Amino acid sequence: MSGRVGVPVRVRRVSSELRELRLRSGLGAEEVAGALGMSMSKLSRMESGQRGLQADDVSALLGLYRVPARRREELLSLVRNAAMPNWWQVQEGRLPAMWEEATRFEREAAAIFNYETTLVPGMLQTAGYASALVGGTDPDLNIAEIETLVTSRLSRQTVLNRANAPHFEALIEQSTLERLVGEAGVMYQQIRHLVSAARQDNITVRVVETRAGAHPGLDGPFVLFDFDQHPSLVLLENRGSSAFLEEPEHVAATREALRRLHETALPAHDSIALMNDIADKLV
Repeated sequence: MSGRVGVPVRVRRVSSELRELRLRSGLGAEEVAGALGMSMSKLSRMESGQRGLQADDVSALLGLYRVPARRREELLSLVRNAAMPNWWQVQEGRLPAMWEEATRFEREAAAIFNYETTLVPGMLQTAGYASALVGGTDPDLNIAEIETLVTSRLSRQTVLNRANAPHFEALIEQSTLERLVGEAGVMYQQIRHLVSAARQDNITVRVVETRAGAHPGLDGPFVLFDFDQHPSLVLLENRGSSAFLEEPEHVAATREALRRLHETALPAHDSIALMNDIADKLV
């Protein structure tokens, strides 16, 4: 999967939204193709990310779906800049940069590998942990804003429970589990949730012990997305900025770091035992 050459990440992102826009419009594919004078096969390839996109074609679709001018220009900008490698954004507003994009790729991925150095992966956070984390990292948020962010974060987790759920692997530093985020009871419930999640067939949780010392993961957290029909992507997030890396050398370097983390982390059953030990010390 990592070596496959395919449609750029920006185009894949727009293709995904084009399909969602058509479904929300209530129009069938045949109606849309007929209205714009394009073939059904062309529309299908545009929506599936199996081909590049032309700005004129996308503009016609967005007009048919009555997409607001600002959003229309954002999507067309992605199409016009499709040839630029990788994709970087700075956070605007309260939601993290690339939040919406990451959610779409989570839904499309066949496998997701998430290594974290300081916090529990968002896909496995409890409501209590997420609330304490959001409130602690941004003390200026009011209760309503915290609730909105927590709801958005937890809604992403539904992808792990669907019929065709991706495989999700979390690699977490031991120090993350020992850091109190919220009250001791909040952390206890979070660790128990990780143990429970790790028993699902499509979820693996492995812990990197503190005594493991220096290892390639210390360069920073990452998310690696593998897809059945598209090249792999790497998501990096850091203090209000996010980047999707798609160039083969970046993906290969991340996959090598993942391989070495697999050699360093405790096996799944030993990780569960360690998590249970840490949780027991909280009560």
